[in-house]
Amino acid sequence: MSAMCHNARTRRRSDARQGFALPTAIFLMVILALLGAFVVRINSIQTGSLALDVRGTGAYQSARAGTEWGAYQSLRVIGPSPAACFASTNLTFAGTSLAPFTATVTCARTTADELGITQTIDQIIVTACNEPPCPNATPTLANYTERRITITVGQ
Repeated sequence: MSAMCHNARTRRRSDARQGFALPTAIFLMVILALLGAFVVRINSIQTGSLALDVRGTGAYQSARAGTEWGAYQSLRVIGPSPAACFASTNLTFAGTSLAPFTATVTCARTTADELGITQTIDQIIVTACNEPPCPNATPTLANYTERRITITVGQ
């Protein structure tokens, strides 16, 4: 009889251990699902951040291209003391990776007299954006991006 009692007691302990596996498995599955959702969320945030960074860099490079163009025009037009800079211009970048952007290039010319020497000074302001006119006071794009660069060219 002693052996029979011992077998029944062992069987009850074994049954109790088997009931512990199901809650543990469910707990682990919930933890893994939450971890997966967290990873997906972080990935989507990083993807959105990368897209913003790419647009910002494109706008900046468009503005840089506009300053190069403006500096060239300023130095080309200076000649024998003209009273004004080149006319305000919108640059587009069709066929390039900067195609979504437009750069508005403006120039203001002043002169300075130092020790009897007159110097011509051009201030070139370039505003690049992905929804012209640049700058756009009322953009409709949710991802509107704008960068502005100002340079001074003197002779």
